[in-house]
Amino acid sequence: MNNIGLLIKMSRIQQNMKQVTLAKGICSTSYLSKIENNQTIPSEDVLQLLLDRLNLDYEDLSMEQETEFLSELYLLYKDAIINRNKEDILVKLNSYKERNFLFKDESNFFTYNLYLFRLFLITETETEILLNLKEALDQMNEKFDDRQYFLFNLNSGILLHVEQQFKVSLQYFENGLDLITAFHLDEWEIADFYNALSISYLSNNHFLNTIEYSTKALNFYKDNLIFKRAIDCYIVIGIAQTLTAKYKSAEESYLLAKKLTNDLNFKEYEGIITQNLGFCYAQKNNHDKAIEYYIESLNSMKDTEGYLLTIFSIVKEYSKQNKIEKILEWCKKGFELLEANPSDKTHSYYYHFMIYSIMHENDIKDENLYKSSIEHFENTKDYRYANKYAIKLANLYSSNRKYKNSALTYQKAIEYQFLQKSITYLEEL
Repeated sequence: MNNIGLLIKMSRIQQNMKQVTLAKGICSTSYLSKIENNQTIPSEDVLQLLLDRLNLDYEDLSMEQETEFLSELYLLYKDAIINRNKEDILVKLNSYKERNFLFKDESNFFTYNLYLFRLFLITETETEILLNLKEALDQMNEKFDDRQYFLFNLNSGILLHVEQQFKVSLQYFENGLDLITAFHLDEWEIADFYNALSISYLSNNHFLNTIEYSTKALNFYKDNLIFKRAIDCYIVIGIAQTLTAKYKSAEESYLLAKKLTNDLNFKEYEGIITQNLGFCYAQKNNHDKAIEYYIESLNSMKDTEGYLLTIFSIVKEYSKQNKIEKILEWCKKGFELLEANPSDKTHSYYYHFMIYSIMHENDIKDENLYKSSIEHFENTKDYRYANKYAIKLANLYSSNRKYKNSALTYQKAIEYQFLQKSITYLEEL
């Protein structure tokens, strides 16, 4: 029973409950703090009142059960990271979500929750649950060993990357990088970390680091015949090469991914690979080839978000060529898809298609559409498009002789550019 305090603390924080709220009418806040930090063992009456207020039941494990239980969870954790079979993982994970285990070994309690943290990330558990779990673990991290602190930084980095807090995310990953030689990690764990780190570097525009660490992960995945993860790495490397104008190398990376996909019949990758091949040719201003690959990508996409991304990519290529009829044709396809499959996740495309439908008209009556679009992308922290549409609105003001509005909007566009690149000071440019 010595670690009941950890379970109480974990449950309280995950329920967004303050110590004073939990303790009220049961015990003093200072006494609750001692319970949560395992400095005292509460009486049975106090314990039951705290558990009732938290609506918390628990299962007591023997040391033998504890060891066996963690071994089983580790195998699920490893399989989930390597194979990413989300539906299978979710079925197995549900049994853990509904139960609370009282570990006799404090370190096992931390390891258990850190494994769950990553499994929740893989199965795309609700953000609020993940943030509360992170907060709870963060308040206990002074008791972590090196491996646990590494796992905490890895998981936190992934979570904040999903939340588009790219600069803070990278800080967590680089904390993990500093720890990686301090203890033993299996090769697959190192490859997994390098893979995640490379994606964080990519989001922070550190392209050489992206290629370096993704290549390290790729070499392990190829040697161990973990082909799906190898394809992931080829794609990440290809994107970094595209963004550094190494187009030939990028195409080679994508075609290697495409070959693996075709040889092993991994059809789920066909759409994303041809999408990125299209992007590579778009960067070279080879519009026809880009659109050819985008249309091939459409024929392979299985999800609405993928379809919308590719339709939007086609719209942008026609916009570069000022082909109004084609822009309107493809925007219409996008609107039809949005209407048939409404979702908060894809709502941004409504603004994209609305803007591109009128972008070439340069009419001041479209001012409010630009404003609402900019506000949307600011709220969703998609500063790339907030910046882009703010520039377009500023140009619109300028061409209609609203110079003060134009200057203010250009200033706002610069702020979005700083946010997009995680720049705090002018000197960082």
